[in-house]
Amino acid sequence: MASGLLGIGSSALLSYQKALDTVGHNVANVNTPGYSRQLVEFAARPGQGYGNGFLGDGVDVTTISRNYSRFLVDGLRTSSSAYREQDTLATLSGDLNNLLADDQTGLTPMLGSFFDAVQGAANDPTSTAARQVMLSEAETLAGSFQSLGNWMENSRRDLGGRMDATTQEINRLADGIASLNRQIVDARSNVGGQPPNDLLDARDQLVLNLSDLVSVTTTTQDNGALNVFIGSGQTLVLGDKANSTGVKINVNDPGQVDITIGPDGQQPVVVTGLISGGELGGLIAYREQVLDPAINSLGRIAVELGSFMNEQHRAGMNLNDMPGQDLFSFAGPRADPDAGNAGNITVTYDDVAQLTTDEYRLQFDGSNWSLSRTGTGQSVPLSGTGTAADPFVAEGISITVGAGAAAGDGYTIRPVRDGAGAFQVLIGDPRDLALASPVRTSAALANTGTGQISAGVVTDINNAAFQSPQGALSPEVLIRFTTPTTYEVVDQSTLGVIDTGVYDPATGSDVFPTAGLGIDYGYQVRITGNPASGDEFRVGYNSGGTGDNRNALQLASLQTGRLMNGGSASFNDAYGEMIADVGTRTRQAQVGSDVQKSVMEQSQAAWAAKSGVNLDEEAADLLRFQQAYQAAAQIISVADRLFDTLINAVRN
Repeated sequence: MASGLLGIGSSALLSYQKALDTVGHNVANVNTPGYSRQLVEFAARPGQGYGNGFLGDGVDVTTISRNYSRFLVDGLRTSSSAYREQDTLATLSGDLNNLLADDQTGLTPMLGSFFDAVQGAANDPTSTAARQVMLSEAETLAGSFQSLGNWMENSRRDLGGRMDATTQEINRLADGIASLNRQIVDARSNVGGQPPNDLLDARDQLVLNLSDLVSVTTTTQDNGALNVFIGSGQTLVLGDKANSTGVKINVNDPGQVDITIGPDGQQPVVVTGLISGGELGGLIAYREQVLDPAINSLGRIAVELGSFMNEQHRAGMNLNDMPGQDLFSFAGPRADPDAGNAGNITVTYDDVAQLTTDEYRLQFDGSNWSLSRTGTGQSVPLSGTGTAADPFVAEGISITVGAGAAAGDGYTIRPVRDGAGAFQVLIGDPRDLALASPVRTSAALANTGTGQISAGVVTDINNAAFQSPQGALSPEVLIRFTTPTTYEVVDQSTLGVIDTGVYDPATGSDVFPTAGLGIDYGYQVRITGNPASGDEFRVGYNSGGTGDNRNALQLASLQTGRLMNGGSASFNDAYGEMIADVGTRTRQAQVGSDVQKSVMEQSQAAWAAKSGVNLDEEAADLLRFQQAYQAAAQIISVADRLFDTLINAVRN
């Protein structure tokens, strides 16, 4: 190595050549994504000692470093991941919210049109046209339930496809990071541990791209390799080895996919509940926080609407003088068994008014059965013993446990998941609509008192009085007042006294169940006013009651009845709550997206200020290093002239 003035000039010339090359490299990559501005670090060479001091020996370039801040890079990854998660959640939730609240596709106008048609049939129960309109609107309502339910189930399956595509992209990025780790380790070892800046930038860019898909944390090994973890600490890249992510069908829910991770060639581990952030986290959050609750909410409305309509319709009489049948059909509760279960269970509805939108886990420990909510794990009390005679009952469902259950058996119970998609109309003939009441009452024309009898309300159409045989009332009864305050109930076919009762004119009296023996024929009639001794009232089957609309009015009243949520909400209320819940979550996600976008933009600005290439700065450095380079050249020129002078002096 040359020393003296020539050596000093040569060292400066070489150093500033590298500085100019670095500036040129910065300018060339001003628009390269993820490129960090590179800086040349200079250090003075150690001086040579003389008796009168140390004489400097020039300059060296110690390293070319990145203008890099790990704090800013980590902040950018975190904010990018959070933004993509919230943006994905907001976009998907917004699509669902628009569908449910739309005047054309939503359920609210369909419910209104159906009950308007029921009221129209009640206004003219003998009209075949009015009855046909009611059936047509019932079909339209059923079609709306099916369309909404199928759309949401299809969306659920589409989410599985998007999750699969996202995991494949994660794998591609993971392989790229592992490959760059190998290159970086080799490059560092080949140049004495100096940083291969461009490779480091490329790796950081891949990790940033990865953070758009899932939350990312990293650690750096001593050899320069970067370990990458996703979600709640699941290892994705360890040195030059990358694990693979993927999806698999949930064994308890064929319509759901789970996220898995593991080394190639080994059994992957399900990590769905541990994944967060990025697009993948947004897809999972949408499915679990918005879509699944909406599917269950819609299913519960379908199940409860169908159940209450069927119950009331069966309590009526059609134009053929026969009791009504079910108007709608819908799917019952789902009980998906775990793989390897030894036993089996049967789940049915107990009291649909008590249904929730929750799903449950039923598990057997060998001695006892326990029920808990999926997701939260909250225990749900069970009454009963689980037998056919005494089934388990909880929150509107009834569970009967079959023989052969073994410790470890488990089931996922979804009471209302399929309610909307399977909702159908069972009646096709307008004459089969049971708009009349099967009970008819009358007062004898010869009555002398002011007593009156109500039209009668059916309380149990399955009572033997209506079923033996169907299309009749057995027995038809006569209520005869023996005094103004006492009466007897007489079987009209045998004229035998069934029971007796005491009557208070001030309060009136319900006849059934009877006062003495408690006989109940599945209907109620009430006497009011002041009957006279000998007055008679008859109760019989409403044969030929084609103009009767009492059951139609009861069906129409279900629109505003508070039958859902344990008797606190109507069907419209429940659907409105469903829309409000989806809308609230959509709004929260949109606000979160806006906030995270602002945070991400601030992080990007902070990173750009620190690591980005500023052409003005590069121009200034270019001029500064050019002048230094020219000055170094002058040093060499001076050294050359001095040397020539010395040589010439010696020659002379």
